[in-house]
Amino acid sequence: MELRDKVAHLHRRLGFGLPAAELDEAVKLGLDRNIQRLVRYETAPELDITPWEFCWRGNEEADLGAWRMRAYWGYRLLTTPRPLEEKLTLFWHSHFAVSDSKVEDGPMMLYYLENLRRNASGPFEMLLIDVSKEPALMRYLDMTRSERGDPNENFSREVLELFTLGEGNYTEQDVKEVARALTGWGFVHHFWELPGNSSDKLRLALRYQRPFASFAYLPAWHDPGPKTILGKTKNWEGEETLRMLAAHPKTAEHVCGKLWQFFAGTQPDAKAIGAMVSTWRRTKGNIREVVTAMAKHPGFYSPAVVGRQAKNPVDFCVPMARRQGIGQALAKMRAESPRGETPIVQKVLDDSAYLVWRMERMGLNLLYPTNVAGWTWGDAFITPAMMAERFQYIGHHIPQKDTHDVATQNVMTYVTARKPTTDDEVIQAFAAAYDVVPTADTVESFRKICTWLEPVKKLSEPSKWPEVHYVFVRFLSAAPEFHVQ
Repeated sequence: MELRDKVAHLHRRLGFGLPAAELDEAVKLGLDRNIQRLVRYETAPELDITPWEFCWRGNEEADLGAWRMRAYWGYRLLTTPRPLEEKLTLFWHSHFAVSDSKVEDGPMMLYYLENLRRNASGPFEMLLIDVSKEPALMRYLDMTRSERGDPNENFSREVLELFTLGEGNYTEQDVKEVARALTGWGFVHHFWELPGNSSDKLRLALRYQRPFASFAYLPAWHDPGPKTILGKTKNWEGEETLRMLAAHPKTAEHVCGKLWQFFAGTQPDAKAIGAMVSTWRRTKGNIREVVTAMAKHPGFYSPAVVGRQAKNPVDFCVPMARRQGIGQALAKMRAESPRGETPIVQKVLDDSAYLVWRMERMGLNLLYPTNVAGWTWGDAFITPAMMAERFQYIGHHIPQKDTHDVATQNVMTYVTARKPTTDDEVIQAFAAAYDVVPTADTVESFRKICTWLEPVKKLSEPSKWPEVHYVFVRFLSAAPEFHVQ
């Protein structure tokens, strides 16, 4: 496999792919430096935006619904210079699955989401403890409070089965004992107790930097007696128990296997998983180092992995929109708007929300995972109904003054810059603009389209660019290779 192909594959899986010009520059750095740039994403600038900008509505009362938080995440996906940060946040959102269908609280869901992002690449132990204390996760798992004599076994079961050891590596008695260790845990939610409307409450919360919901520990509710967990008897307490579970060998195997399936898209490669688990143990669960070990392993670039992963809706929609320059256009609009308590530009809100709505139609509803086990990645998203929804998405329409819409202008400028003189050259240039390597069957289908579309002729007529772009992207998105990476 050539270096260019490896670098392109790396950026597709750990990010959202690279435009051709950026890929040319990335190849010059070599594979290892590209890996470091992706995993050490803190060196890239943070987005200059707050989620609350999406909640203001002018003279109307602020809307704190979860759909606003979804739009905020959509904006981040379109504009972030730290793609792996968002990819890992998505992975942990599925691993520590929480749905607003039960939480029914936008700020709670936001706190949970920001916690995932903040701890996405750090020590797993810290992530496990911090997320387990999130009110959204606690409410989702019926953990409003857990008292001695009446411990919450639903929460402890998911901690063991989904978050750490994995199914079959604990007993029912362990579930009961972990529940006892977590007694005294609960949360306080005081949004409805505060005076004023949603706008007043939000202004005060931002002024004093106080959340609407917080973890609470009540020692009087904790069961202080001895507990036997995984064969070890002592007076286990909550955080101590989670640290022990985070350090357990089965947790390393369980989480590394899930990371491989999410990023590599295949059943675990024994040697690759072994390298990841070894790194986990050596670094005490440092996720950044584990992902680095995965990205450096030869199995990550094997024929069984490259081009074999069915794109989930995020990997289908976001790269397409980013290649069209949608994120840059929205960021420019947002940069020109006032800040503070002024509503974000409506077009920025609309297109950010449109992105996540399209992904919802394709089966991945951000902040609404299918169940407590999260999403099933891979071919689960390739069904007749979901494919029909994919064919409806060809990016965003953002008009520009005195020129074409953003998508047409960006894509067709790239295509014409390659100076194609034949239909086949136009086909290859257009496919490259969308980071696709067309098969012989796809090229043949495009040749038939070219007999009546006459793209070479229309490239020299900018007024015809929208027609060429629309037809080509519509047919390209129907090609099988457009749905794998």
